[in-house]
Amino acid sequence: MLWYVEKLNRLIKKSQLRVVGLMSGTSMDGLDICVADIDLSDNELDFEIVHFNSIPFDDHIRDKIRATISGTTAQVCALNFELGKWYADYVVQELNSNHITNIDLIGSHGQTLHHISGHSTLQIGDPTYLAQTVGVPVIYDFRAADIAAGGTGAPLIPRIDDWLFRHHNKARIAVNIGGVANVTLLPPQGQGDVQGFDTGPGMALLDEACQAATGEKYDLDGKLAGKGRADSQLVTEWLLDDFITKAPPKSTGRDQYGTEWLAAHKSQLAHLPIEDRLATLAVFTAESIHRNCKSFLQQYNSDNLIVGGGGVHHRPLMQQLARLFSGQKTITSAEFGVDPDAKEALGFAVLAVAFIKAIPGNLPSVTGADKPVVLGKLVL
Repeated sequence: MLWYVEKLNRLIKKSQLRVVGLMSGTSMDGLDICVADIDLSDNELDFEIVHFNSIPFDDHIRDKIRATISGTTAQVCALNFELGKWYADYVVQELNSNHITNIDLIGSHGQTLHHISGHSTLQIGDPTYLAQTVGVPVIYDFRAADIAAGGTGAPLIPRIDDWLFRHHNKARIAVNIGGVANVTLLPPQGQGDVQGFDTGPGMALLDEACQAATGEKYDLDGKLAGKGRADSQLVTEWLLDDFITKAPPKSTGRDQYGTEWLAAHKSQLAHLPIEDRLATLAVFTAESIHRNCKSFLQQYNSDNLIVGGGGVHHRPLMQQLARLFSGQKTITSAEFGVDPDAKEALGFAVLAVAFIKAIPGNLPSVTGADKPVVLGKLVL
Protein backbone atom coordinates (compact mmCIF):
# COMPACT_ATOMS: atom_id res chain seq x y z
CA MET A 1 0.00 0.00 0.00
CA LEU A 2 2.86 2.38 0.76
CA TRP A 3 4.11 1.88 -2.83
CA TYR A 4 0.75 3.04 -4.16
CA VAL A 5 0.83 6.15 -1.98
CA GLU A 6 4.35 7.02 -3.12
CA LYS A 7 3.38 6.56 -6.76
CA LEU A 8 0.40 8.88 -6.45
CA ASN A 9 2.40 11.47 -4.53
CA ARG A 10 4.95 11.52 -7.34
CA LEU A 11 2.22 12.21 -9.89
CA ILE A 12 0.66 14.91 -7.72
CA LYS A 13 3.98 16.75 -7.39
CA LYS A 14 4.98 16.38 -11.04
CA SER A 15 4.28 19.55 -13.04
CA GLN A 16 3.91 17.91 -16.44
CA LEU A 17 2.32 14.52 -16.97
CA ARG A 18 2.35 12.36 -20.07
CA VAL A 19 -1.18 11.01 -20.36
CA VAL A 20 -3.10 8.69 -22.65
CA GLY A 21 -6.66 9.89 -23.21
CA LEU A 22 -9.21 7.40 -24.55
CA MET A 23 -12.60 8.13 -26.02
CA SER A 24 -15.15 5.89 -27.70
CA GLY A 25 -18.29 7.94 -27.90
CA THR A 26 -21.89 7.74 -28.97
CA SER A 27 -20.84 7.52 -32.62
CA MET A 28 -19.58 3.98 -31.85
CA ASP A 29 -17.05 4.16 -34.67
CA GLY A 30 -13.89 3.29 -32.79
CA LEU A 31 -11.41 4.17 -30.06
CA ASP A 32 -9.64 7.54 -30.13
CA ILE A 33 -6.19 7.40 -28.54
CA CYS A 34 -4.50 10.70 -27.71
CA VAL A 35 -1.11 10.93 -26.00
CA ALA A 36 -0.37 14.39 -24.63
CA ASP A 37 2.03 16.14 -22.28
CA ILE A 38 -0.18 18.15 -19.93
CA ASP A 39 0.54 20.87 -17.38
CA LEU A 40 -2.66 21.86 -15.57
CA SER A 41 -3.69 24.28 -12.85
CA ASP A 42 -7.10 25.62 -11.80
CA ASN A 43 -7.05 28.35 -14.42
CA GLU A 44 -4.44 27.36 -17.00
CA LEU A 45 -3.86 24.45 -19.36
CA ASP A 46 -0.68 23.90 -21.32
CA PHE A 47 -0.51 20.85 -23.53
CA GLU A 48 1.28 19.28 -26.44
CA ILE A 49 -0.27 16.41 -28.39
CA VAL A 50 2.45 13.81 -28.83
CA HIS A 51 0.41 11.32 -30.84
CA PHE A 52 -3.14 10.67 -31.97
CA ASN A 53 -4.83 7.82 -33.77
CA SER A 54 -8.33 6.46 -34.08
CA ILE A 55 -8.72 2.67 -34.14
CA PRO A 56 -11.94 1.66 -35.93
CA PHE A 57 -14.17 -0.91 -34.30
CA ASP A 58 -14.48 -4.01 -36.44
CA ASP A 59 -17.99 -5.17 -37.30
CA HIS A 60 -17.93 -7.74 -34.50
CA ILE A 61 -17.30 -5.17 -31.76
CA ARG A 62 -19.57 -2.52 -33.21
CA ASP A 63 -22.48 -4.93 -33.66
CA LYS A 64 -22.01 -6.14 -30.08
CA ILE A 65 -22.15 -2.58 -28.75
CA ARG A 66 -25.30 -1.82 -30.74
CA ALA A 67 -26.94 -5.02 -29.52
CA THR A 68 -25.91 -4.49 -25.90
CA ILE A 69 -27.48 -1.01 -25.69
CA SER A 70 -30.83 -2.80 -25.39
CA GLY A 71 -29.41 -6.15 -24.34
CA THR A 72 -29.34 -8.32 -21.24
CA THR A 73 -27.31 -7.97 -18.06
CA ALA A 74 -25.18 -10.87 -19.18
CA GLN A 75 -24.38 -9.10 -22.46
CA VAL A 76 -23.39 -5.91 -20.64
CA CYS A 77 -21.18 -7.83 -18.24
CA ALA A 78 -19.40 -9.75 -21.00
CA LEU A 79 -18.86 -6.74 -23.25
CA ASN A 80 -17.57 -4.64 -20.34
CA PHE A 81 -14.60 -6.98 -19.98
CA GLU A 82 -14.19 -7.68 -23.70
CA LEU A 83 -13.95 -3.96 -24.45
CA GLY A 84 -11.59 -3.39 -21.52
CA LYS A 85 -9.20 -5.97 -22.88
CA TRP A 86 -9.63 -4.59 -26.43
CA TYR A 87 -8.72 -1.10 -25.22
CA ALA A 88 -5.65 -2.39 -23.40
CA ASP A 89 -4.40 -4.41 -26.36
CA TYR A 90 -4.69 -1.50 -28.79
CA VAL A 91 -3.20 1.07 -26.41
CA VAL A 92 -0.14 -1.10 -25.87
CA GLN A 93 0.14 -1.74 -29.59
CA GLU A 94 -0.14 1.99 -30.34
CA LEU A 95 2.46 2.95 -27.74
CA ASN A 96 4.93 0.26 -28.82
CA SER A 97 4.60 0.83 -32.57
CA ASN A 98 5.21 4.57 -32.12
CA HIS A 99 8.00 4.13 -29.52
CA ILE A 100 6.13 6.20 -26.93
CA THR A 101 7.40 5.75 -23.40
CA ASN A 102 7.20 7.36 -19.96
CA ILE A 103 3.40 7.26 -19.69
CA ASP A 104 2.27 8.55 -16.29
CA LEU A 105 -1.48 8.15 -16.43
CA ILE A 106 -4.49 7.07 -18.52
CA GLY A 107 -7.90 8.74 -18.68
CA SER A 108 -10.58 6.49 -20.19
CA HIS A 109 -14.12 7.69 -20.83
CA GLY A 110 -15.38 4.25 -21.85
CA GLN A 111 -18.23 3.35 -24.17
CA THR A 112 -21.58 4.83 -23.18
CA LEU A 113 -24.39 2.31 -23.22
CA HIS A 114 -27.00 4.45 -21.51
CA HIS A 115 -27.29 7.90 -20.01
CA ILE A 116 -30.33 9.20 -18.16
CA SER A 117 -29.69 12.89 -17.57
CA GLY A 118 -29.28 13.69 -13.89
CA HIS A 119 -30.22 10.19 -12.82
CA SER A 120 -27.80 7.49 -13.96
CA THR A 121 -25.11 6.70 -16.50
CA LEU A 122 -23.21 3.66 -17.70
CA GLN A 123 -19.91 3.54 -19.56
CA ILE A 124 -18.25 0.17 -20.12
CA GLY A 125 -14.72 -0.98 -20.91
CA ASP A 126 -13.33 -2.23 -17.61
CA PRO A 127 -10.13 -0.25 -16.86
CA THR A 128 -8.38 -2.99 -14.91
CA TYR A 129 -6.78 -4.45 -18.04
CA LEU A 130 -5.36 -1.02 -18.94
CA ALA A 131 -3.91 -0.50 -15.47
CA GLN A 132 -2.29 -3.92 -15.35
CA THR A 133 -1.09 -4.03 -18.97
CA VAL A 134 0.33 -0.50 -19.24
CA GLY A 135 1.36 -0.39 -15.59
CA VAL A 136 0.04 3.08 -14.77
CA PRO A 137 -3.00 4.41 -12.88
CA VAL A 138 -6.24 4.74 -14.85
CA ILE A 139 -8.96 7.30 -14.18
CA TYR A 140 -12.42 6.32 -15.44
CA ASP A 141 -16.18 6.77 -14.81
CA PHE A 142 -16.04 10.56 -15.04
CA ARG A 143 -19.78 11.31 -15.12
CA ALA A 144 -20.93 9.71 -11.85
CA ALA A 145 -19.51 12.30 -9.43
CA ASP A 146 -21.37 15.13 -11.15
CA ILE A 147 -24.65 13.19 -10.98
CA ALA A 148 -24.03 12.51 -7.28
CA ALA A 149 -23.62 16.28 -6.81
CA GLY A 150 -27.02 16.90 -8.39
CA GLY A 151 -25.82 17.47 -11.96
CA THR A 152 -26.78 16.01 -15.31
CA GLY A 153 -23.47 14.10 -15.59
CA ALA A 154 -22.81 15.50 -19.07
CA PRO A 155 -21.57 17.18 -21.09
CA LEU A 156 -18.10 17.39 -19.53
CA ILE A 157 -16.18 18.81 -22.48
CA PRO A 158 -17.30 22.40 -21.66
CA ARG A 159 -14.72 22.40 -18.86
CA ILE A 160 -12.09 21.61 -21.49
CA ASP A 161 -13.45 24.28 -23.83
CA ASP A 162 -13.19 26.77 -20.97
CA TRP A 163 -9.49 25.97 -20.61
CA LEU A 164 -8.83 25.86 -24.35
CA PHE A 165 -10.86 28.63 -25.95
CA ARG A 166 -12.14 31.23 -23.49
CA HIS A 167 -11.00 34.77 -24.32
CA HIS A 168 -10.68 37.82 -22.09
CA ASN A 169 -12.89 40.07 -24.25
CA LYS A 170 -14.45 37.90 -26.98
CA ALA A 171 -17.45 35.59 -26.73
CA ARG A 172 -17.14 32.23 -28.47
CA ILE A 173 -19.19 29.11 -29.15
CA ALA A 174 -17.59 25.66 -29.24
CA VAL A 175 -19.60 22.78 -30.64
CA ASN A 176 -18.63 19.13 -30.59
CA ILE A 177 -20.44 16.90 -33.05
CA GLY A 178 -20.04 13.26 -32.12
CA GLY A 179 -22.91 10.80 -31.94
CA VAL A 180 -24.90 13.59 -30.32
CA ALA A 181 -24.00 17.28 -30.46
CA ASN A 182 -23.13 19.53 -27.56
CA VAL A 183 -22.23 23.20 -27.30
CA THR A 184 -20.17 25.32 -24.94
CA LEU A 185 -21.18 28.98 -24.74
CA LEU A 186 -18.17 31.01 -23.62
CA PRO A 187 -18.81 34.62 -22.56
CA PRO A 188 -15.77 36.89 -22.25
CA GLN A 189 -13.94 36.23 -19.00
CA GLY A 190 -15.63 37.93 -16.09
CA GLN A 191 -18.83 38.61 -18.04
CA GLY A 192 -20.91 35.56 -17.18
CA ASP A 193 -20.78 31.86 -16.47
CA VAL A 194 -19.86 29.27 -19.07
CA GLN A 195 -22.92 27.39 -20.31
CA GLY A 196 -22.87 24.02 -22.01
CA PHE A 197 -25.32 21.26 -22.85
CA ASP A 198 -26.28 18.65 -25.40
CA THR A 199 -28.33 20.16 -28.22
CA GLY A 200 -29.72 16.93 -29.68
CA PRO A 201 -28.70 14.81 -32.67
CA GLY A 202 -25.17 14.63 -33.97
CA MET A 203 -23.77 12.00 -36.30
CA ALA A 204 -25.63 9.01 -34.83
CA LEU A 205 -28.85 9.57 -36.80
CA LEU A 206 -26.93 10.17 -40.02
CA ASP A 207 -24.71 7.12 -39.52
CA GLU A 208 -27.56 4.78 -38.58
CA ALA A 209 -29.71 5.95 -41.50
CA CYS A 210 -26.82 5.50 -43.92
CA GLN A 211 -25.99 2.01 -42.66
CA ALA A 212 -29.62 0.88 -42.76
CA ALA A 213 -30.01 2.01 -46.38
CA THR A 214 -26.60 1.26 -47.89
CA GLY A 215 -24.76 -1.10 -45.56
CA GLU A 216 -21.97 1.50 -45.21
CA LYS A 217 -21.14 2.58 -41.66
CA TYR A 218 -21.34 6.27 -42.55
CA ASP A 219 -21.79 8.69 -45.44
CA LEU A 220 -18.16 9.55 -46.22
CA ASP A 221 -17.71 13.35 -46.20
CA GLY A 222 -21.49 13.65 -46.52
CA LYS A 223 -21.36 12.89 -50.24
CA LEU A 224 -24.82 11.32 -50.36
CA ALA A 225 -26.35 14.04 -48.21
CA GLY A 226 -24.77 16.64 -50.49
CA LYS A 227 -26.73 15.23 -53.45
CA GLY A 228 -30.06 15.38 -51.62
CA ARG A 229 -32.69 18.00 -50.89
CA ALA A 230 -33.87 18.47 -47.32
CA ASP A 231 -37.54 18.25 -46.44
CA SER A 232 -37.99 21.55 -44.60
CA GLN A 233 -41.45 20.62 -43.33
CA LEU A 234 -40.07 17.57 -41.54
CA VAL A 235 -37.21 19.61 -40.06
CA THR A 236 -39.65 22.22 -38.74
CA GLU A 237 -41.73 19.49 -37.12
CA TRP A 238 -38.75 17.70 -35.58
CA LEU A 239 -37.42 20.93 -34.07
CA LEU A 240 -40.46 20.93 -31.76
CA ASP A 241 -38.94 17.86 -30.05
CA ASP A 242 -39.21 18.11 -26.25
CA PHE A 243 -35.48 17.75 -25.71
CA ILE A 244 -34.46 20.34 -28.31
CA THR A 245 -36.87 22.93 -26.90
CA LYS A 246 -36.02 22.11 -23.28
CA ALA A 247 -34.01 24.70 -21.35
CA PRO A 248 -30.55 23.61 -20.09
CA PRO A 249 -29.01 21.98 -18.18
CA LYS A 250 -29.71 18.90 -20.28
CA SER A 251 -27.88 15.91 -21.70
CA THR A 252 -28.84 13.02 -23.94
CA GLY A 253 -27.38 10.06 -25.79
CA ARG A 254 -27.70 7.59 -28.61
CA ASP A 255 -30.54 5.89 -26.78
CA GLN A 256 -32.63 9.01 -27.54
CA TYR A 257 -31.16 9.99 -30.93
CA GLY A 258 -30.28 6.68 -32.54
CA THR A 259 -32.04 3.62 -33.90
CA GLU A 260 -35.13 4.12 -31.73
CA TRP A 261 -35.61 7.67 -33.05
CA LEU A 262 -35.28 6.46 -36.64
CA ALA A 263 -37.77 3.65 -35.98
CA ALA A 264 -40.25 6.13 -34.50
CA HIS A 265 -39.96 8.36 -37.59
CA LYS A 266 -39.74 5.55 -40.14
CA SER A 267 -43.05 6.43 -41.82
CA GLN A 268 -41.88 10.02 -42.39
CA LEU A 269 -38.52 8.98 -43.82
CA ALA A 270 -39.48 5.92 -45.85
CA HIS A 271 -40.79 7.85 -48.87
CA LEU A 272 -37.60 9.91 -49.22
CA PRO A 273 -34.66 8.75 -51.38
CA ILE A 274 -31.62 8.07 -49.21
CA GLU A 275 -29.92 11.27 -50.44
CA ASP A 276 -32.91 13.39 -49.34
CA ARG A 277 -33.19 11.43 -46.10
CA LEU A 278 -29.59 12.19 -45.17
CA ALA A 279 -29.85 15.82 -46.31
CA THR A 280 -32.91 16.25 -44.10
CA LEU A 281 -31.16 14.73 -41.08
CA ALA A 282 -28.12 16.95 -41.66
CA VAL A 283 -30.24 20.11 -41.73
CA PHE A 284 -32.12 18.91 -38.63
CA THR A 285 -28.81 18.46 -36.80
CA ALA A 286 -27.49 21.90 -37.80
CA GLU A 287 -30.77 23.65 -37.02
CA SER A 288 -31.03 22.03 -33.59
CA ILE A 289 -27.53 23.27 -32.75
CA HIS A 290 -28.30 26.80 -33.93
CA ARG A 291 -31.66 26.96 -32.18
CA ASN A 292 -29.99 26.14 -28.87
CA CYS A 293 -27.48 28.98 -29.34
CA LYS A 294 -29.95 31.75 -30.25
CA SER A 295 -30.30 33.35 -26.82
CA PHE A 296 -26.52 33.45 -26.37
CA LEU A 297 -26.05 35.04 -29.79
CA GLN A 298 -28.62 37.70 -28.86
CA GLN A 299 -26.77 38.46 -25.63
CA TYR A 300 -23.14 38.38 -26.81
CA ASN A 301 -21.28 39.39 -29.95
CA SER A 302 -19.62 36.04 -30.61
CA ASP A 303 -16.65 35.98 -33.02
CA ASN A 304 -16.15 32.26 -33.68
CA LEU A 305 -18.06 29.01 -33.94
CA ILE A 306 -15.35 26.44 -33.15
CA VAL A 307 -16.28 22.94 -34.33
CA GLY A 308 -14.75 19.66 -33.19
CA GLY A 309 -15.66 15.99 -33.41
CA GLY A 310 -16.36 13.73 -36.35
CA GLY A 311 -18.98 16.10 -37.73
CA VAL A 312 -16.27 18.39 -39.10
CA HIS A 313 -15.81 15.89 -41.97
CA HIS A 314 -19.46 16.06 -43.05
CA ARG A 315 -19.33 18.86 -45.61
CA PRO A 316 -23.08 19.53 -46.01
CA LEU A 317 -23.44 19.74 -42.23
CA MET A 318 -20.54 22.19 -41.97
CA GLN A 319 -22.01 24.24 -44.81
CA GLN A 320 -25.35 24.40 -43.01
CA LEU A 321 -23.65 25.55 -39.81
CA ALA A 322 -21.75 28.26 -41.68
CA ARG A 323 -25.02 29.44 -43.21
CA LEU A 324 -26.90 29.49 -39.91
CA PHE A 325 -24.05 31.08 -37.97
CA SER A 326 -23.37 33.67 -40.67
CA GLY A 327 -22.49 36.32 -38.08
CA GLN A 328 -19.64 34.18 -36.77
CA LYS A 329 -16.60 32.71 -38.45
CA THR A 330 -17.07 28.95 -38.55
CA ILE A 331 -13.73 27.23 -37.96
CA THR A 332 -12.48 23.96 -36.55
CA SER A 333 -10.52 23.50 -33.34
CA ALA A 334 -7.42 22.88 -35.49
CA GLU A 335 -6.98 26.67 -35.62
CA PHE A 336 -6.32 26.49 -31.87
CA GLY A 337 -3.85 23.63 -32.18
CA VAL A 338 -6.34 20.87 -31.38
CA ASP A 339 -7.05 18.19 -33.99
CA PRO A 340 -10.89 18.10 -34.16
CA ASP A 341 -10.84 14.31 -34.08
CA ALA A 342 -8.55 14.28 -31.02
CA LYS A 343 -10.36 16.88 -28.94
CA GLU A 344 -12.52 14.60 -26.82
CA ALA A 345 -9.72 12.10 -26.16
CA LEU A 346 -7.47 15.02 -25.20
CA GLY A 347 -10.26 16.23 -22.95
CA PHE A 348 -10.34 13.03 -20.93
CA ALA A 349 -6.57 13.04 -20.66
CA VAL A 350 -6.89 16.52 -19.14
CA LEU A 351 -9.68 15.42 -16.79
CA ALA A 352 -7.47 12.53 -15.63
CA VAL A 353 -4.79 15.06 -14.66
CA ALA A 354 -7.47 17.16 -12.95
CA PHE A 355 -8.35 14.10 -10.83
CA ILE A 356 -4.72 13.61 -9.79
CA LYS A 357 -4.32 17.32 -9.00
CA ALA A 358 -7.69 17.45 -7.13
CA ILE A 359 -9.02 20.08 -9.56
CA PRO A 360 -12.80 20.04 -10.12
CA GLY A 361 -13.67 18.83 -13.61
CA ASN A 362 -17.31 19.85 -13.82
CA LEU A 363 -18.92 23.26 -14.23
CA PRO A 364 -22.08 23.66 -12.11
CA SER A 365 -23.28 26.36 -14.53
CA VAL A 366 -23.24 23.64 -17.21
CA THR A 367 -24.54 20.53 -15.47
CA GLY A 368 -26.62 22.08 -12.70
CA ALA A 369 -24.56 20.35 -10.00
CA ASP A 370 -24.69 21.76 -6.48
CA LYS A 371 -20.94 22.34 -6.44
CA PRO A 372 -17.71 21.79 -8.36
CA VAL A 373 -16.41 18.25 -7.84
CA VAL A 374 -13.40 16.18 -8.84
CA LEU A 375 -14.47 13.71 -11.52
CA GLY A 376 -13.47 10.10 -11.92
CA LYS A 377 -12.44 6.95 -10.11
CA LEU A 378 -8.97 5.46 -9.77
CA VAL A 379 -7.65 2.03 -10.68
CA LEU A 380 -4.07 1.21 -9.75
